[in-house]
Amino acid sequence: MSASSRAPHPPAFRPVRWEPRIYPGTLCQAARVRAHVRTDLKGFPEEAVATVELCCSELFANAVAYTASGAEGGEVVRRLSLHRPDTLRLQVTDSGWTTARPAVPTDRTADDWAEAEGRRGLLLIDSIARRWGYFPVLPHPSFNLGLCVWADLPVDPGGVPRGLEAFIFTG
Repeated sequence: MSASSRAPHPPAFRPVRWEPRIYPGTLCQAARVRAHVRTDLKGFPEEAVATVELCCSELFANAVAYTASGAEGGEVVRRLSLHRPDTLRLQVTDSGWTTARPAVPTDRTADDWAEAEGRRGLLLIDSIARRWGYFPVLPHPSFNLGLCVWADLPVDPGGVPRGLEAFIFTG
């Protein structure tokens, strides 16, 4: 078989990371967080962008509501990476100092869920993400210096913009 008759190989996958973004820990920053997701994922399919935007907004709000991120001087850090050709990883890191751990409530009946006015965000992420979880920023038996909550979100590899750099500066 000649070289000209062989099908070209698709380019090898190269992971992509976006520069982290840091936000003050106030809910009024949520619109800015969503706008930055749209900016950073320009060129990706609209459905993927909307999914990341929704999940990021939920995780940001949780960080502000349940951790020291919502206290004076608190911050939230958002990271994005394309670590597989079909998966965008969203990471939201809080400022810690809480005993709470992210979990979908398991003590609700179907009627409770139908009437619930809060604590639905992680259920949403659980249903959208391929996987999600969390890890401590710095494992320590006595200090909670923050948790990074991550979600692996699906993306069509054919819709990923071509020519992305390995590291994308956002500032």
